[in-house]
Amino acid sequence: MPRAQFSSRRMRRDSTIRMIPVDQNSIGHVRTSAKRHPWNVVHACELAREVLPLLEGQLAAGMRPSLLTPGGFGLAGSFVENPKPAEAPQTSLLQMWNHVREWRRLLNESAADTSEVIHAHSFAAGMAAVRANSGVVYQLKQTVERLASANGNCDENSWLARSFRVAEQFVLTRAAAVVVNSHRRRLACLERGIGAENVFLIPEPVAPHFVESAPDRRWLESIAAGTPETVFFLIPGLPEGSGWEARDALLRWMRVLSVLRREHANVRFLVLGDSKAADHIREVALTCNLSEWINVVAEKWRGQTMASADVVICDREHADSGFALEALARGRALLAADVEEHREITSDGRGCLWYRAGEVGDIAQRASFLAGNPQFRRALASAAREHCLATRSAEIIGAQYDAVYRLAFSKRKGRDNSTPKTQLIPLQVGS
Repeated sequence: MPRAQFSSRRMRRDSTIRMIPVDQNSIGHVRTSAKRHPWNVVHACELAREVLPLLEGQLAAGMRPSLLTPGGFGLAGSFVENPKPAEAPQTSLLQMWNHVREWRRLLNESAADTSEVIHAHSFAAGMAAVRANSGVVYQLKQTVERLASANGNCDENSWLARSFRVAEQFVLTRAAAVVVNSHRRRLACLERGIGAENVFLIPEPVAPHFVESAPDRRWLESIAAGTPETVFFLIPGLPEGSGWEARDALLRWMRVLSVLRREHANVRFLVLGDSKAADHIREVALTCNLSEWINVVAEKWRGQTMASADVVICDREHADSGFALEALARGRALLAADVEEHREITSDGRGCLWYRAGEVGDIAQRASFLAGNPQFRRALASAAREHCLATRSAEIIGAQYDAVYRLAFSKRKGRDNSTPKTQLIPLQVGS
């Protein structure tokens, strides 16, 4: 069946302050570019590991990033090799202003004032930075009231959440530049009155270990009772709970599998889930006489399973989870719902076959096509990884911050609008 037939419609609290310079030799081999200014930027964040992928990208792009955290985590290179099981502090809105004052102290007592740009990655750090400095870059990953609601600190519509929305509006309007990682958040910023020229849409870089992963076919066959001819479709997960959304998603996949196995007896569905979800899935599969074709895989095997499945299916409920990007980066053929979040990853469908979200017949038809065409699956998988390397590699993403920092530096008080000149520092070399 020709590929064109499936081209989809376009739709779119340690008190010690540690300023940690990141050594360019500490995170693998670094390629620098003479075309970009080597920005001396301070990343103010709650947890070091949250910004490590960005640091790697900026190092590769020739920048000089530093980390400033409440406690510090040591050299970034050693952290990459031996990640520490640290958790970000859970600060309620009632405690937030104390946290802002703490960040104000951190910024005042550190060497942040000697940097060219301050890049804040949290509300508290951003509020402290814009009140004390000009030319601040603010990274908006989640609005502060949504964050508080997600942590169970307060209701999203409470007076406290609304007051912090006003406070966040202050940060957004005072920041020299705002960085978001999705089109939806960019539109939210524009709706809140932020100038389009000050909002930058820069996606998260893909994790290097995703691109470097390799499939383990024998392992997959052993855990799922498959054969070399088996075609494995992976469903990354189902909605949690016992509500209508969870039941609807599970029954949808049962119907897809029921249709698919009539044409391809050698298919298997793999579902990622915990033991509680596994019991429920097996019970429903048994009722539908499909238990032979479904295997539930524990979450701890997620990476290995994602790297080894023949096809990864992502419907609307997976759109915000990052599964689609991971599948592409690991070099897997992707069967994905044609929704905005997935289009942001691969707008022209490279490495992906689209289907109409939630429509069983459309999903089953395209899954059947993939099951019967191994060469096309391999072509999709190859294009998927190439697309991620070309658009989401660390260096590609890191380089995009050059324009952000140029704008932020031009808005610093007491500075002119020209790009700072690189300083040459003479070294004393012994004979």
